[in-house]
Amino acid sequence: MRQALHSVSDRMLGLFLPKAQAGACACFPSDSHYEYQCAGFTYRRRWCRYSCTCNKTCDAWVTIGNC
Repeated sequence: MRQALHSVSDRMLGLFLPKAQAGACACFPSDSHYEYQCAGFTYRRRWCRYSCTCNKTCDAWVTIGNC
């Protein structure tokens, strides 16, 4: 119930303030994270972020070790 109230209040706040000021994204609770992948023998990661319109953008893969 609390999560539903927070979601509704975030959406209402987003109507009156720009989303950057409201700090309310309807899609995801966090706006950035690392993704990891084992590709062949290399272990790599990249930094990804979500916008408040649910668009995902990621940096290039970076090799961090071996699988």
